Amino acid sequence: MSECVISYDGVPSHPVSIMEFSGGLVVHETQYFADPFAPPPWRAALAEPMPHRSP
Repeated sequence: MSECVISYDGVPSHPVSIMEFSGGLVVHETQYFADPFAPPPWRAALAEPMPHRSP
């Protein structure tokens, strides 16, 4: 699993990759991408802002 921040047209995106390994090689990878969003009210007390990261 990996997580990072990348920029598309100057807008940050937060992808997560889940990888399956076999014999030391990646044999399958699924990627999920999300735009920044505010937490819903029921979860806001549990959320923390992520520090700004530069590419």
